[in-house]
Amino acid sequence: MLPDSERKLLRILINYPSPIHKSRMPDFKRLEVMTGRRRPDLLSGLQYLEDNGFIVWPDKSTTEGIQIIRTEELVKSPPPRNIDYWTKY
Repeated sequence: MLPDSERKLLRILINYPSPIHKSRMPDFKRLEVMTGRRRPDLLSGLQYLEDNGFIVWPDKSTTEGIQIIRTEELVKSPPPRNIDYWTKY
């Protein structure tokens, strides 16, 4: 499971490219505004995502070449089974 700041960064990278943004990744200034983090923190977050296999980031000087490999799979627990309600009332 990803830490909160890296998960937020990954979600921004996944959801940002669209026809409105001309299918490109946000630049560092835009990421600073969207995440509230400074550039050194963003660089360490992006490096963390790359080290853990979530993104490929060939050119470390820009965000244009970032490719998303996988998203975080959320593991949901099954809902509690309360059969007593249906059988005893």
